[in-house]
Parts: sequence; C-alpha cells; structure tokens
Amino acid sequence: MSAQGAAPFHIEGFSADPGTGAVALRYSFAATAASPQPSRFTERIQLPPTPAGARVSSGFDAAARILLLLAGVSYFKSQAPTTIVVEVATTMAERTLTEAVYDHGLREFAYTNDLPIPLPIRFQWSGGLVQDARPSASIDEIGRPLVPFGGGKDSTVVLSLLPEATPLTINGTTTHATVAHVLGHQLLSVTRKLDRLDELTSPNRLNGHIPITAIVSSISVLLAAAASYTSVVMANEAAASEPTLWSGPEPVNHQWSKGADFEALFVAALAAAGIEIRYFSLLRQIGEPEIIALLARQTAALPHLISCNRAFSGRTAGGENEAPQRWCGECPKCLFTFLLLATELPPDVLVPIFGSDLLNRPQLADGFAALWSEQKPFECVGERTDAATALSSLANDPHWSTRLLVQELALSAQHALSVPDPTPRRTSSTPPPPPVPAPFAARLNAALGALGV
Repeated sequence: MSAQGAAPFHIEGFSADPGTGAVALRYSFAATAASPQPSRFTERIQLPPTPAGARVSSGFDAAARILLLLAGVSYFKSQAPTTIVVEVATTMAERTLTEAVYDHGLREFAYTNDLPIPLPIRFQWSGGLVQDARPSASIDEIGRPLVPFGGGKDSTVVLSLLPEATPLTINGTTTHATVAHVLGHQLLSVTRKLDRLDELTSPNRLNGHIPITAIVSSISVLLAAAASYTSVVMANEAAASEPTLWSGPEPVNHQWSKGADFEALFVAALAAAGIEIRYFSLLRQIGEPEIIALLARQTAALPHLISCNRAFSGRTAGGENEAPQRWCGECPKCLFTFLLLATELPPDVLVPIFGSDLLNRPQLADGFAALWSEQKPFECVGERTDAATALSSLANDPHWSTRLLVQELALSAQHALSVPDPTPRRTSSTPPPPPVPAPFAARLNAALGALGV
C-alpha cells in the first residue's frame, strides 16, 4: 500500500474561453528535498464552442473556478498530502463546499487505502476572499434545462420527463448517444482529459474512488453558463444519501456527491458566486420503486440503456476502437437494477435485456444478499430496504417465485426488513437542499400520478 505524500497540493488557477470551449485547470505538488521541482498538472476540458455573439452568463468565470476546486480531487488523491494551498480567490461557501468534497467525497478512498477518516487536511486559502453575490430571483418556468446523461436508468427517467431538455455526456460512448436518440434528443458531448494519467495511477501512487458527480455537476454548470441553459437537472435519488457503511462513528458513502448534503452545499456555492443557474435533482424526493416504475414504461429505451460501470471502463467514445457496452451481469449495479426491474417486468422481457437470468445463477447469491447487508457494496445502488423489499415481493410473484435465488434468499430479505435500519439516511447538520422547482415537480408528479404511484 502506497503512503501519503509530504508535498503540499496546490490548486493554482484556470483559463476558460467560452468561444473556443477550451478549459485548462492547473494543479501542482510543491517541490521537496526529494523532488526539487514542482510536479505540475494541467487538466483539459473541451466544451462545445459558444457561437460568436451568443450570450454568456456573467457567472461563467465563477463556474470555472468551482470546477477547478472540485476537479482537483483527481490529482490530490495520488499523494493525499495533509496541506492544500488554494491560490485563487474564493467565497466562504466555496470553501465550505471544497472542504466537504475533500472530506466526505474521499472517505471511500480513505477507507480502502487504510487512511484516517476524515483525512487530516489543512487548507491554506492564499487567494483571498470573494464577497458573496446577491441571490437571484427564482424562475417559475421549465426554461432550457441541461441534463447530465449517463445512459443508465436514472438519467433515462429524467430525460424522458423533459422533452425540452438537452442531454450532456462527458467522454461519451455509443450507448449514451443511442439512448438519447431513442428518447428523441440530440446528445451534447464534452471531453475531459486528465493530465499524466499513467503517473497518477502508477503503483507507487495512491488510488481509489473520487466524487465524480461533483466534477460532472461542475462541468455541467460551466457549460450551462457558456450556452445560456437555465438549469442543470440531475438524476440523483433519495437513496444516494444513505451511507454505504460506517467506519467507527464516521459515515462512508460511495454516493456522497449524489446525496442531499452535496447538493445543498453546491447550490449554496453557486448562489454565493452569483451563478444564476438552477441546480437540483428531479428525483431527490422519490425512491427506487417509483423510479423503476417510471423506467419500466420506457420500452423503447430499455434494450439500450446500461447502468453498469464495468461496461464503460476503458472505453473510447465513438470510433472503431470503442468496445461494445453490455451489462456485465455480475456487479452490484447489474444485480440491483435487475432485481428492481423484476418487480415491474416479466422474465421474457427482462432476461433478454441483460442476456441472462441473474436470479437463476447460484453463484450470484452472495452478491444479491450484499445489497441489503449492513455493509453495502461500494457502488451506486439503492437503499437496503429497496433491495430486500424487491426480493421479498418476488417470492409472491408467479413469474419469478420459482427462480433459484428468489427461493434461497427470501428469508434473508424478510429478516433484513424486520430489523432496524443500521444506517440512518441523513448524518450531518447540513440543511437540506431547496425543493425541486414547481414546474419540474409538477411534471414528475403528473408522470407518477399517471401510474397510480
């Protein structure tokens, strides 16, 4: 196991040009006796260029600054030193957000690398303080929404509810484009290129999970500011706020940057910086059963969407080198999605989508049971009770009750539902995020009402 580095990590600055779409984020590790020259990194992001004469939001530079602060986790984690020097001027809300991202967003990384939780980080805010901007008035119309789109179940549901929206993907694949097209949308693509990736992931460096949704959110807001989108609509559900496990008294959540605490802190940072773009998750207040009920009606998209991270690992987008994306049928996301969809779809519809009947594969028993265990897998899966309730319901479903794993795991799932949940959903004093704007909430409620949910 690699050790933490001693050289302070510097968040240096950025350049961002909406006309060309080019964004550069600059970071470094300071010089030390062992390494007399600073180790510098420049991450490059390419947005779609903004046409000449088009309106660019006055919050564009502030959005780029927030992206700079949060994207630094990809470089910081390679050495995880105890000092971070922030050389750009920041608001107090940005400081609070950044400190939380480098703490809660890196707790899984710390846990898997046997590092302290929380990481002992001292921030030096050498760039000075930016005074808060005045809050902007709320907007009471759908406007021009931008939807970060992963090609999976949650973002498919959100995009299906918003025909006005433009989907955005980062380093996208054919799957992203296909699902968006089936839903009637043209996909926008952004590229993100990490600097010196081989060095960052070398065996003598620390490695592990980062809060990627924080970075996706920041890139999306930056694009919205560049191209006059009025909102960034996420697809993060209530289950994202449930800790994956507890390390002593400290919650560790694989999905922290999808959770309510991150959303609240991020919204506060946008407001303080004067960025007049709404950011919220349309699915924040509903659970996995409701999401799955909405998803099951998207019959044209179901054969194409994929909620499996393994399917996208190492892929290059849109070219002859791109490997085909398929459900792996083994990871926790595949198992959870199959299990929840089974409550809505019969085997003759669901099994061809996955290419296998996962509930008839005895080697997957432990993987399914882990979905309602005290220590959930480090994956984007729903709440323990969601999985246990789904499995229990299948025991009474004539379409699924004879499946090997339904019979084997029914008692385990029912037991999990009979004991108190060991992991309360909200574990901090951060106030909840603002409610979903009324026009969007009405759209969601109408769709749920049509299903009788």
